[in-house]
This record gives sequence, C-alpha cells and structure tokens, in this order.
Amino acid sequence: MDSTYFFSAFGTFGNPNGFRQSFFLGGNQNIAKEIRTFDLKTDAIKLFPQSNIYSIRKDYSAGYNLISYSVYTFAKEQNSDRGGTFIGSSLLFVNKIASEGLIISTLNDFQHILEKNNLSEGIITVNHSDQFSIQKPKDFDKIGFNVREVDELDFTQSGGNYLVVYCETNAAQLQTFFKKSIELLNVFDTIYFTQSHEIGEFVKQKGIFKIVDADGFKKELDNLEEEKRIILQNAIIDLKKEKEDLKEVKTKLLEDLNIQISQNEKRHQDNETKIKESKKGIEIISKEYDQYSEKIEEVIRHLTADGKIETAKKRHQENKRAFTNTVDQNRNVESLSPLSSSSNGRIQPQKDNQPYPQGLSGFHSSGRNQEKEFRLDGFKVATLILSLLLIGTFVLCFMWMPEKYLEIFSK
Repeated sequence: MDSTYFFSAFGTFGNPNGFRQSFFLGGNQNIAKEIRTFDLKTDAIKLFPQSNIYSIRKDYSAGYNLISYSVYTFAKEQNSDRGGTFIGSSLLFVNKIASEGLIISTLNDFQHILEKNNLSEGIITVNHSDQFSIQKPKDFDKIGFNVREVDELDFTQSGGNYLVVYCETNAAQLQTFFKKSIELLNVFDTIYFTQSHEIGEFVKQKGIFKIVDADGFKKELDNLEEEKRIILQNAIIDLKKEKEDLKEVKTKLLEDLNIQISQNEKRHQDNETKIKESKKGIEIISKEYDQYSEKIEEVIRHLTADGKIETAKKRHQENKRAFTNTVDQNRNVESLSPLSSSSNGRIQPQKDNQPYPQGLSGFHSSGRNQEKEFRLDGFKVATLILSLLLIGTFVLCFMWMPEKYLEIFSK
C-alpha cells in the first residue's frame, strides 16, 4: 500500500475517552505519534446538528511535510447531550498531494462509510476510534497514480493562525477553494469551510478565528499575491545586489591571496608544491564565483518567470551552501614561515667553536706572527753558525801560527 497517503478517523466519545483519532489504510507509526490531533477548538468553532465542516491544514511531523483534508459531521455521543460533538475523517498526504476532485470524492466516500457503519440515529455507536468499522473508498487506489509535488509552501513555519470561510461546500465549489488554499497555508495553519449559518455566526461571535465569506477569501488571496509580489521584487533586488557585491569581494580576495602567495614565493622557493596548490585554489575560487554568479542569474530568471519564491529560495540556499563550501575549502593559503632577517638568515657559529677566534683578520695576523717568529729563529741560527765558524777560524790560526807569533801573544 502506498505510504504517501492514508486516512485518519476520529470523533468525540464522551467519558472516559473524549476525543480520539486512529489511522487506517496505510500510514507511518512515527507520523501517527507526532501529528497534531484533528480535534476542534470548540470555544472558537463548533458543529451544530445537520452541519458539517471541511478543512485543509499543513503539518510538519517526524521530519515529513503533511497536508490533510478533513471533514467533520455533527454526531452525538452515547449517553450525552453535549453540543459540538462530531465524527470525522481526514485524508493525509506525505510530501505530495493529489487532484482536489479526487481528494474530495474519496474523502466524502470514506466519511459516508464511516457514518453508515458507526452511527445509529445520529449517535456514535463505539467508544473509541480504534473500534471504528471502515472500508476502503472506491477511488482510494487511484490516488497513488495522481500525486504531485507541493510548491511554494513552508511547512516548518507555524503562525498559529486559523481562517474560517463561510461559503458553499458542494464538491465543485470546494474543489476550487481547496486548490486556491494551498498558497494561503503560508499564512494560516488551518482553513475551515462551512456553509452552515449557525457555525458562521458562532465563529463571528467568539472572534477567536478570522472568518470571511467567498469574497473575503478572494481578498485574502489578493493580499497574499501582493505580498508575494513585494517579496519577489525584494528577492530579485537582493540577488542582483549580491551579484554586484561578488565582483568587489572577488577582486579583494584574489588580490589578498595573490599578495600572500607572492610573498611566499619570494621567501620559500623550496615550497613550490604548496604554492602551486594555492594557485589552484585561486583558480577554483575564481571559477566558483563566476559559476555562483551565473547560478544567481539563473535563479533570477526562474523567479521572474514562475514567481515561485520558496523554490527559488531553496535553490539559492543550496547553491550558496555549495559555493561557500567550495570557497572555504580553497581559500586557506598556508602561510609559510618567513626567513630570518638577521645576517640574511645564515646561522652564526658559536665563538667557542670558531677555529679562528678573531675571524679572518685574526687568521692573517696569526700568519704574520708565525712568519715573524720563523724569521727571528733563522737569524739566531745564522748567528750561531757564524760564531762557530769564527771560533773555528781562531782555533785553526793558533794551531798553524809560527812559534815567533805565539811567543808574542803569550807575552
């Protein structure tokens, strides 16, 4: 069975159960646990004998978008004469809806069977909605072949506003009202339709829910259309402004990145790979800005053509997220550590480890001192040799000198 649509049957059962609702012909247990009840706020709107109420409402339950079409019929509780009691049914759709004509015929058929099997002389014969005897409507299976997407409706926003329309509720008229009500669900959470004069007077007297006639309903649509027109114009203006701002932001960002990369290239030639990756990031960013700008223009074209603000908003947000992610992933150029400015970055050796503590001047001075010491030592050696030669000469002279000269020296 198709899980995109199913029925709920509900009613008021008096003590001890009060209002109860149950789900039939499909459905999702998680949705059933979280969905709001279809009970009526009887201090604002109330059923009277021989009357009924139709409604359309939006819900967001268990992460699903829901639209439900309901019908309420006056019915008495067992052993009670309390007023405003009823039996009803709702056809719920998950994320999609069917044609309004098919919805109304199927809903009325289900409600007719519900009343036939569970009412006796206008009194509910069971004590709980779980005990309802129901049957599948004849056109129920056709719905799955006629579903469509719901556009321009924000399901997560709830203003707690309700609208009651006093109008004819025959199938032909109701089909038109249901079709036009989809957009109004952005303003009202639930819209009720009744042709009962008593119900209309009760709602008007209580003043809790807003009530209008068929002309007033049209005015509500006109007001919404005017609001949409203004929002549409503002959306286009904002998109165009963002597109223009992109140029300046892009230029400034690329200038900053290029300056940073240029500095890194001068200081870190050995980081060529990282620099290339950074340049690739710039190319990606530049391309992404251009593509995002084109996507904005595309959104503007679609928005101008079909006026679907929510669709444009979703599409633009998706484009924006993708654009932001890509830019963020590529905008971080890794800063390279700057070279040391002292002595051109050369490492200075410790003084204790210098082979020549006085530097080059010390080295040359040391060489000159060694040369000077060498020259002094040579002079001493030469003096010693000459002294020895002189002594040797004197010895030889004494040895070979004639005796008459020796006698002279001995005197």
